Amino acid sequence: MNVLMVFGAALLILFILAYLTKRRFGVLGLALAAGSMMSDLWAQTLTPIVAEVGVKVSVPPLITLVSIILVLLPAVVLLFGGPSYKHTGERLIGAALFAALAFALLVEPLGSALSLDGSNLELYKFFYDYRVYIITAGLIVALVDILFTRTSKHHKRSTH
Repeated sequence: MNVLMVFGAALLILFILAYLTKRRFGVLGLALAAGSMMSDLWAQTLTPIVAEVGVKVSVPPLITLVSIILVLLPAVVLLFGGPSYKHTGERLIGAALFAALAFALLVEPLGSALSLDGSNLELYKFFYDYRVYIITAGLIVALVDILFTRTSKHHKRSTH
């Protein structure tokens, strides 16, 4: 399978999800980070349990699917609630940042599921080598976005 097609489809799906739901990148970005931590901690443990339940797949390996689900699950849950953008430009930027961060966190599990050789391997290595920078920048931008997220202020009633 062509790596460019798989990576392009993953980016497009992630972008569309974030754009259509209008959710702010900060919350989604930190949810992706939480999902990545959960994947690192639990993918090895949960894979045999998922296999015992009866989930059988040969391509991609089951551990890859479990890892991808664990990375994306917290963000997907938060796509249905939370702070949102009001302007189209903000939505476009937020969705692009979400797709880039999610993709950077998924490069490693996706790579284990793909047949990599020749130009596909070179493309994978490019994304793999730059994922650290994309993740770092994405998390910093997510924190800044949360810093500037305004919550509605509730006015206290006067007791006079």
